[in-house]
Amino acid sequence: MESLAALSFGLALLLCLAWAFVSAVVPWVNAEVLVLSLPAMAESRAQLVLLILVATVGQMAGKCIVYWVGRRGAAAASGRILRAMQHWRARAAASPCSPVAFVAASSLVGIPPFYVMSALAGALKMRLDSFLIAGTLGRLIRFTALVLLSKTVFHLLG
Repeated sequence: MESLAALSFGLALLLCLAWAFVSAVVPWVNAEVLVLSLPAMAESRAQLVLLILVATVGQMAGKCIVYWVGRRGAAAASGRILRAMQHWRARAAASPCSPVAFVAASSLVGIPPFYVMSALAGALKMRLDSFLIAGTLGRLIRFTALVLLSKTVFHLLG
């Protein structure tokens, strides 16, 4: 029976990773729906923490693809798109808030959309390590807060 529970949780981890990854790359697939359901999948606090970490890793792995697409697309851009990117690069450089702060805020609250900020971070040639640190911290805090909200609601209704 224990091996069945371990297999079941292993499958939950794999599906969580896959859903989080797909949701990072396909904007209309929602990671928050997944995260809100995590307490129902976990039998312990340790399992819940592991699920949150896996969801965060899946999201950031997918966002890295969006980042690199933005970076590659910026290299191939011409005309109006190139001028717009130069405009945004200049605005980011002149801003009192660093682009890292924008990525962190976007990954935490979702405004501006983290999908857009991921592509823009790549197009503006933000350092990948800075993007990963800011995005991962924001997503980890966001997902943890959503799980706590979900657990609170389930407790109140249950």
